[in-house]
This record gives sequence, C-alpha cells and structure tokens, in this order.
Amino acid sequence: DLGRWGARWAFGNPRPNELDPIVLMWWMRRRVCLDRVPRRRVVIRFDFRGGPKQGYWLLIEQNDVSVCLKDPGHDIDVLVTADIMAFYRVWLGRSTLSEALRQKQVQLDGAPADIREFPEWFAWSPMADTVRAALADRHKASDKVYPVELPESGRRLN
Repeated sequence: DLGRWGARWAFGNPRPNELDPIVLMWWMRRRVCLDRVPRRRVVIRFDFRGGPKQGYWLLIEQNDVSVCLKDPGHDIDVLVTADIMAFYRVWLGRSTLSEALRQKQVQLDGAPADIREFPEWFAWSPMADTVRAALADRHKASDKVYPVELPESGRRLN
C-alpha cells in the first residue's frame, strides 16, 4: 500500500526546519492512551536540545490532554530531556525509545514506575510500526551479497 511504500522510500529523517517542538507535542497529545495512564493527573515536561530554549508540558488528566507552553503549576511526574531530532526519530519510528535512551539522546527522569510505563502511555506515530518494518526490509536488502564478475579476469567477487 501507499503507506508502506512511503515508509520505505519517502520518509527520511526530518529536515532541521521541520523540527517543531509544538507540532510534536500536538501529535503526541492526540496519541496519548488515557486508559494506560495510572493516575488522575500526569504531568510530563519536555526539554529539547537543538530547538528553542523553553519547556513544553503535556498535562494528562482523566478525560483530556493539554499541551502547555507555560508550567501548568503541578508537580512534574516525568522529565524528558532529549535531542529534538532524536525524539522526532523515535516518534516517527526511525528509532526506538530504548535505542535513544541507550545512546543518551533521550533521558527520562521520574519515579521508576513512571519511567517504566512512559512508553505505554503513547500510541506513538500511526506510521511508526510501518516505518520500522520498512527500515528493517531496507537493511536486509542492503545486507545481501550479489556476486560480481570482473570482466578482465572472469573472476567472481562475493
């Protein structure tokens, strides 16, 4: 289908002018899984490197999720400190959160249970699984060895 083709051939890393933290927050807001959030209210603060020097908050309540550009005045449950490009890559499915955490491109601070559950609070991008599968397919294709015959010697290289 078109989504799979686009994920394989058209979706690259976002260009620097496409790295808008507010757009990313709105995308994330729409993909919060309210039934997986453990409390009546969860506050997540995002501090992005490589973008504007300001904080962004997701205020997750029982029936609503708000994007805040100012501190909403509640205790922070999870602090996400991330390279903006790395977090976009995670959101889009070009990388996993665990890879970004391992490479220290993303850091999560908060109670251990909240940090463990954080990835489950989001459905992530609707194309993330398709993008990951397409990247795996491209990786497999690039790992294949094709014999090459050298014209002058008749030898084959593998």
